[in-house]
Amino acid sequence: MACHQSPNLELSLARRVVIFMIGIFESMLFGGAVFGWPQLVHVLKVEGIYSDMCTDTPPNINHTRRPPSAADTFNNTRCVNLNTTFEISDSKAIGVEKCDPQDERFALIYTVTVCCYSIPGILVGYLLHHAGLRVTRVSGGTMLSLGFLFLGIATKESPHWLFPAMILLALGGNQTRMSVMQFGDLFPDYRATAITMLSGMYAASAALFLVFQYTAMAGIPRAHVCWFLAAVSTVSIFLSFIMPVHHIPVHTQQNVDAIESPSSLKTSLWSASSFLHQLWFFVSLLAVNNYQQTYNVWITRSSCSVSEAGLYSMLFSYSNLLTVFFGPIGGVFTDYMIRKAYRTPNELDRRVKEVQASFWPLLITSVFTTGMYVCLLFFHPAAIYVSLLCMVVSRPCIIAVSTAYLRIRFPAGHFNRLLGIYGTVASALLFLQYPHFMWAQHMYYAAHALILAVLAVSFLNPIHLLFTPLMRHAVAIRDDLKPEDLHPVRNTYADKDVNGL
Repeated sequence: MACHQSPNLELSLARRVVIFMIGIFESMLFGGAVFGWPQLVHVLKVEGIYSDMCTDTPPNINHTRRPPSAADTFNNTRCVNLNTTFEISDSKAIGVEKCDPQDERFALIYTVTVCCYSIPGILVGYLLHHAGLRVTRVSGGTMLSLGFLFLGIATKESPHWLFPAMILLALGGNQTRMSVMQFGDLFPDYRATAITMLSGMYAASAALFLVFQYTAMAGIPRAHVCWFLAAVSTVSIFLSFIMPVHHIPVHTQQNVDAIESPSSLKTSLWSASSFLHQLWFFVSLLAVNNYQQTYNVWITRSSCSVSEAGLYSMLFSYSNLLTVFFGPIGGVFTDYMIRKAYRTPNELDRRVKEVQASFWPLLITSVFTTGMYVCLLFFHPAAIYVSLLCMVVSRPCIIAVSTAYLRIRFPAGHFNRLLGIYGTVASALLFLQYPHFMWAQHMYYAAHALILAVLAVSFLNPIHLLFTPLMRHAVAIRDDLKPEDLHPVRNTYADKDVNGL
């Protein structure tokens, strides 16, 4: 599809600010709403959705539950020590909170949802590259509206609507997120900061489903809330018409920021940095998604009552709201390092330092992601609190830092397609999280220890940025630099003058 946008298009400051604020609003509400699954599951369980899978047992015996583990024994002791009647709380939870078939069905829905979120990413990337911003946004807004409508239809009698509802919310949310990521080009001098701000808001959108918990307590039907959200999501369709048709125009003198790149997409895709970053991105997402998928089961086994589990579910939502403050930090630091690199006299060294500016954000994100996942090995309230603190940092930074790194490390003309390709590959591999969940039901510690081992390997992604010769070679290939650019001829006359001073 041909681009029908004028190459001389320029956006006024006011229009750029308005578009950016629209991006903030959309990211905060819809960009990653499906990742608020733990608190939605709590509401769905209270409503009794899929509870029929647990009603074929006598009232006080739950044959569908797994055998008691060491974690359950420890938690029972803790609850008794707190003078809590654990047996009564547990019997109230049968078929609602502690039914393995029900948990497995919700885990399957979430796995399909997460995979559908980014598997079409490669298509969305090419859609942005060829059809443009407006077409992508309109189709994404339409799917969001339909998704909320279907979520409102899902009831205890017809739970099958959950599958199409969550799939449409995933597809629409991903298209919205990838479209909004283009808004980082509205402010080229602060691109990394802008991208991480938008990504931070995307992470906070997981708190949207907290609305269902509050409205349920207020007696408002979930269907009415869904219809309202469907109406709000249609607004983004109309807002698309105040934006450029194809892409955000970028006017800069640096060849690195040109829409067309001297190197091919294949060169970027098959580089060592690409493979390491794909590994890092997938493993980090797998850790976060496993954490979110296991969270409801984990807090149930760590709690003495359904009300305590509900408290931890709400804390999960509050934690997602705090992500808006941590997401931009990596971008601010990256932009600071890039501006610092501008003072480097040698052009090649300057570009290498720009790429290496992502080292600390990537490393810190890996550390907090690992810390978050380690907490799953402990069934204690303290572990839940620590894990939420780590999640507040790691979850927004995985997407934010990764997106900013792609924009810096690879040519600008490859950004949309690489963003889509990485998302598609990672999401296809994320189908592994469902069999991993099933494995963890029987061998909890072994299953999660494997993820921790792979997380340790993913630290190679930030570490490889420290090898300057490797980065010099990568930048030379990326920017198609000539030999004289790599080894500039020294001005011997100037050196003599300097030495003579």
